[in-house]
Amino acid sequence: MSSSPVSMQPIDFDSWPRKQHFELFKHFSQPYFNVCVQLNAKALYNYCKAHQLSFFQAYTYATLKACHAYPPIMLRIINDKPWLLSNTRASVVELAADDSFRFSYFSDKANFTEFAVHASAVSFNAKSQPLFSDAFAQTEGQADLIHISVLPWLNFSAFSHAFSEGKCLGIPKFVFGQLNKQQQTMPLAIDVHHSLMDGLHVAKFINILQDTFDNFCKD
Repeated sequence: MSSSPVSMQPIDFDSWPRKQHFELFKHFSQPYFNVCVQLNAKALYNYCKAHQLSFFQAYTYATLKACHAYPPIMLRIINDKPWLLSNTRASVVELAADDSFRFSYFSDKANFTEFAVHASAVSFNAKSQPLFSDAFAQTEGQADLIHISVLPWLNFSAFSHAFSEGKCLGIPKFVFGQLNKQQQTMPLAIDVHHSLMDGLHVAKFINILQDTFDNFCKD
């Protein structure tokens, strides 16, 4: 990753209220914590079904919108100090035809129509490439990402990620599970770096994400 992050600004560390919390958690061997919740997907799913839209693309777009609306989840760790993103992209795990996964890199767009065209093209290209593609080499490991995985086969109530020993950037990780079509809920597991966020921040973000789901049709 470049040592000169694009579209970021440093946090004034000495005046930052989380300075001591940041120092407390940044050297933990596993500094992430996980929360698993059930999202109400009724409004979003029904809108997508009625208008023949991709539900997957819709909740990915909504997640990017919610992230841009909540500064704490836009924080990253660069050179052992906190930075605030101006924009974020989604590194999304998708299945190729052989049931192995690929990474698709989705940028935020002004509206869902534009995003859907962009996401469809990116997905098609990613699934036709090997895992270690040019896009992977150019994008994975950069700080201005969120990580999104999808497990549409499982209605889980807990989740844990694989973690490397590499340098931690504080990238949040989202896993969406199987939609319960009767209750119209879906599980979401979210992992965040404890140097950057606490449980209160996760709760506030989830409220924003739920509101984005509920008001998707007003975009």
